[in-house]
Amino acid sequence: MVNDSIASKAVNEFRTPAEPGQAQTRVLGSRFLGRALPVSSEENVIPLLEAEKRRYHDATHWCFAFSVCVGSGKLEKSSDAGEPRGTAGLPILREIQKREITDCLVIVTRYFGGTKLGRGNLARAYGECAALTLDATPIMTRKILAVLRLECSFDDQNTVYAVAHRFQARVDPVLAADHAGFTLLFSPELENSLISVLIEESRGRIRVIKNET
Repeated sequence: MVNDSIASKAVNEFRTPAEPGQAQTRVLGSRFLGRALPVSSEENVIPLLEAEKRRYHDATHWCFAFSVCVGSGKLEKSSDAGEPRGTAGLPILREIQKREITDCLVIVTRYFGGTKLGRGNLARAYGECAALTLDATPIMTRKILAVLRLECSFDDQNTVYAVAHRFQARVDPVLAADHAGFTLLFSPELENSLISVLIEESRGRIRVIKNET
């Protein structure tokens, strides 16, 4: 089950992972492996989650929670991934919220050890693993950035990267089967110039599908 919410808060900066972090714990034979990853949008979550499932393909559950900036607020979601409702995703999300971290995905992978933990112990185990993982993750403070979402042909990918580099914009690829997709994050005051250069350099082939601050 996936739980989600959107909260609004006027802020100029936020705390986010500077790089991935990981930790693990054991409870009554079950092993819990936590990984915290920086993300900039909900679209970035799925490929990272799928990669974790491939990495631990023989695990029992891959539970997660994330918080990302959306305009002047944030989007938060969590998933119990087959565990009893409220025993996995929400405890993970609460640890993210306690630390006021945003643009962050935490995945906790469980290897079942043969002993059922019960709802209380299960929730504590997922929460503890998430807490250990976030405590092991370097955190940095970043300014709120404008977000630009793009679509283009695969032939224009290099143009996106070149222009993004020129404007010191962060580039996050978005998976798509028949075209290239990107999320750009950059200083809000550069938005008009960045869009103009993207359109000019690609002769109008790069399409802006959504932009927000």
